[in-house]
Amino acid sequence: MSEDDGTTQEQIFRVVYAAELKKKHDNELNDERRRVNYQEGKTPGRRGEIIMQDEISKETIRRYYLNQEKGSRLNSNIRFNLRV
Repeated sequence: MSEDDGTTQEQIFRVVYAAELKKKHDNELNDERRRVNYQEGKTPGRRGEIIMQDEISKETIRRYYLNQEKGSRLNSNIRFNLRV
């Protein structure tokens, strides 16, 4: 297996795993993070667990910013009447 094959397999794995994470609810995402952390503790340095950690972190950040945008859109419609 050449280096290009390894890179291609890694990219495919990342895309597929990221798609799976998007389908999970928040509590399932937290369970997945705990499972990967546990597995990484048992067998440190494995590339698969490192990639999983990266993708879980990206998904968590993506969800955070999506929630921030929803909140800012809701708050942007609020008008205050401050006449005294």
